[in-house]
Amino acid sequence: MPQLNLNFTDIPVPETCLWEQLDDEQKRIVIQTLARLLVQATRDRQQEQTND
Repeated sequence: MPQLNLNFTDIPVPETCLWEQLDDEQKRIVIQTLARLLVQATRDRQQEQTND
């Protein structure tokens, strides 16, 4: 599977970023959720490769 290169430099960034509006607990939850999703995606990908 080819790797996609994402270019976010052309997306306008508002002066107030959503991330900056989150408190520490909300940021922790977001990071934990993203980490779980990445782990799950990696496991799914590895499982697909072993089934091929």
